[in-house]
Amino acid sequence: MKKPAFIALCIVVLLSGFFYRLNLRESYIRKASTTLPMTTLTWTTKNPNPWDEELWTLLQLTEWPLPPNNTILEFSTHPKTSEFFLLHPRSSYVVGENLEILIIAKDHKRREKSYGGDFFHAKLHSPSLKAGVSGSVTDHHNGSYTASFILQWPGETMVSIKLMHSSEAIAILNEKKTTRPDKVFFKGYFVKNGTEEVVECNFDLPGQDVCEYYDSLNEEKWVCKRPRTLPCDAYRDHSSGGNRVILNKTEKQFFSMSLIEQELSSSVNTFNVVPQEDYVRVNNTCVSGLKNPNPSGFYYKDLWTSLVCSNQDFNTSTMVAKCLAGKMVYMFGDSTLRQWWEYLVKFVPTLKQIDLHVTHNPGPLLATDSDNNYIVQWRAHQKPLRMERTGIKELRYIASELDRLGPRKNMIIVLTCWSHFLTYPIVFYVRRLWHIREAIRQLLARSPDTRILIKSANTGYRFDHGSDWLSYQLDTVMRAMFSELPVTILDVWQMTSCHREPENLHPVGTIIKNEVDLMLSFICP
Repeated sequence: MKKPAFIALCIVVLLSGFFYRLNLRESYIRKASTTLPMTTLTWTTKNPNPWDEELWTLLQLTEWPLPPNNTILEFSTHPKTSEFFLLHPRSSYVVGENLEILIIAKDHKRREKSYGGDFFHAKLHSPSLKAGVSGSVTDHHNGSYTASFILQWPGETMVSIKLMHSSEAIAILNEKKTTRPDKVFFKGYFVKNGTEEVVECNFDLPGQDVCEYYDSLNEEKWVCKRPRTLPCDAYRDHSSGGNRVILNKTEKQFFSMSLIEQELSSSVNTFNVVPQEDYVRVNNTCVSGLKNPNPSGFYYKDLWTSLVCSNQDFNTSTMVAKCLAGKMVYMFGDSTLRQWWEYLVKFVPTLKQIDLHVTHNPGPLLATDSDNNYIVQWRAHQKPLRMERTGIKELRYIASELDRLGPRKNMIIVLTCWSHFLTYPIVFYVRRLWHIREAIRQLLARSPDTRILIKSANTGYRFDHGSDWLSYQLDTVMRAMFSELPVTILDVWQMTSCHREPENLHPVGTIIKNEVDLMLSFICP
């Protein structure tokens, strides 16, 4: 080929690649905005063009390999035909070494899959030692996967690989996430002059006559179907409403209990790990801004050893009270964080709850310790919130609450925000986190000594329309959005995924104690 022709061909190829990426980018943004009114896509007051860079990056982070075509159940991944093998087996293993497992996905007829996208949980564990550590899974996009582990304790060890969802089931979850934001709905209670009307509420109710409530600071809209007789300003209370059936008969098959969250079969037996002489773990102080390695820690004898920093075991109420003495601890989030508040009140005798005459679960909740001069408050985040009936004035945006805080000494902020957003397109979640992040920036500017701790998502989401895969998507977004701030991400994802107890959105007391102790390790390093 002559040189001019070759140059021309190169230019064509480069332009083709450019326009392909441009079209791909446009398609992702269109997909993200499919079900949203245009007003929700414009953040003009604080962030002129969030979609140009950050949203595009976040969409790429949550991109997942989906099946090439819609398929029938027979060709989907089956946990009992799929299997795993030990790569590079040895006669002995030493603490600190890497272990690799090859996973082969197969369908219902034992045929090997030719594409990826399955969602696995991988862990090493020892029931007798009450030990566990998470592994990382690499998708090779051809039906095979590699699970990688770092051996953490001496003694017996076994491998657990669990298929959470087939790639075919994830394709359904992914589609419903975007196209059916109405899958969960809420109740709005309108009360005036002795009359009460209960109507449906949500982020949006397309095609209906609605009362619209807009928060200009957080740039969020909430709507309720217009009551038959009462005015819009009679909106008093909020509660869960219910779930709609959104799966047809064919789709439901992919979520059979025999197909999700099931252990894979294997011939890999329990093996023994021997100690490594002079093996040194992390010994750095638990301070803000530390990144979470993978794994971020492990259990041994039911105690969590962090691989982020040198965490402590706060095994007496005196230790906890001494750590929190003189501090103001503000917790904002959902019921998984309320569990931390409840643990502290139960564990520390001098920490007494103040009766605020509200329903317990939606709160707000307040406890004080007059002997040690500290307070611990928990408040639920703003709608969407699936809890019992509560006054709408009691529900606050986390960003708005942070904006109200002045420069105070010994102030601790603990927050989490994820589980109530699983059923919506990801742009709703991005917008909520964006405002929280900006509020944190401003709070740290006026109160630089304030410590900010963000609790990650839990595993174990078992309710209708929920899934650990959906949680993983939001958790990935959260970590990325706060990665540049001097805050602490408490990685409870791994703390809930590798414990010996069954995974549950609301973990058992042993896990909660370890989570709270990790938080306290950053408060009192």
